[in-house]
Amino acid sequence: MKRYILLLLPLCLLLGVGSAYAQKAKSHSIKPHWTHKLPKPTNNSFNYELDFSVASSLDEAREKSLAGIIANSGFENGVVVVTDYTSKIIDSQVLEDGKTKNVQQENVEINSHVQGNEVTLHVKDVAEYWERDASGTYHLTKLYAKSISKEAPSFDEVSPTTKYGARGFWRSMIIPGWGQFHKGANLKGGLMLGGTAVLAAGIVFTEGQRADYNKRMLQTYDVNMIRSYQTKRDNFATSRNICIGAAAALYLYNLIDAIAAPGAERIVVKRRDARGNNYVLAPSVSMNGAPVMTAAITF
Repeated sequence: MKRYILLLLPLCLLLGVGSAYAQKAKSHSIKPHWTHKLPKPTNNSFNYELDFSVASSLDEAREKSLAGIIANSGFENGVVVVTDYTSKIIDSQVLEDGKTKNVQQENVEINSHVQGNEVTLHVKDVAEYWERDASGTYHLTKLYAKSISKEAPSFDEVSPTTKYGARGFWRSMIIPGWGQFHKGANLKGGLMLGGTAVLAAGIVFTEGQRADYNKRMLQTYDVNMIRSYQTKRDNFATSRNICIGAAAALYLYNLIDAIAAPGAERIVVKRRDARGNNYVLAPSVSMNGAPVMTAAITF
């Protein structure tokens, strides 16, 4: 009876964790790369900036985020930006499946104005990431490009992407799981690295045992002992071969996943050449699997 209880405990824990995660939601399966490392602007007319906001709805969190960017800009320029924030709950009734249902809708209004000198602000919405906890509260992270002076900035042309090309591939060729770590898939990378280490240890151990029983078999003349050692030697040889096959399969899957699976969202900046043309350099893979660099130019 105790054995069954011990077997059921991990299952219950997994179900509990699964139900807890089922109550949560997020916009990306992997937290974006830009949330902890901002892209670098190609000129001095603007900066990239993060803003964090928490609200009961996604629209409200976005409004708060924009209001925060405006207020911070006023503070940086030595003026005060006053933001009036109002939230109103409106009750209404709708007919659904022949039954009357009460519905609550939240209207949010934000008005910002400057007290003192006029401030000109240019803001570009680049990307966002949000998480919704079990209580339904949204935690929003926004990435903005924001002007530094009153002059109109020359914003970069950017595009969010989850592709990494050969960046993850060549890393996973050297160390299994390294490519996954680079792409932000830390759990998957840990499983790749840990699985490879366990299988490598298994190969070393089983080969050592096989060699030891083979040596013992050659050092005795007892027929029964020879048969026993031979059986154990063959069993360890089979186990070694299984570990080798599993390690090879895991390594191959590690390479495929490193180049094909999406990673944490990152920001690709299209840089400009001396003539003002946009260009972007990105690692890729040729038809024969060799890592190459590709360039795309926009005139």
